[in-house]
Amino acid sequence: MIILNVAGRVMGIKVGGVSDVITLREGQIQPEPELGSVIDTEYITGLGAVDERMLIWIDIEKSMSSSGLGLIKQSIQ
Repeated sequence: MIILNVAGRVMGIKVGGVSDVITLREGQIQPEPELGSVIDTEYITGLGAVDERMLIWIDIEKSMSSSGLGLIKQSIQ
């Protein structure tokens, strides 16, 4: 179970497994890549590197409130 705070709500998401929990320093996170139309990078906010592993930083709040997933409804003020 991963606990998230999304759109002011605390929720748990059941996952199949977690291999590691790591902390990245600011210098280890690079801006999102410019891949053009090859890959949809709408939810990617950056890339990170730890040892020889490449990590993808995802905007979980944006992806969960997308029209395709629609798990969180944003309130319009």
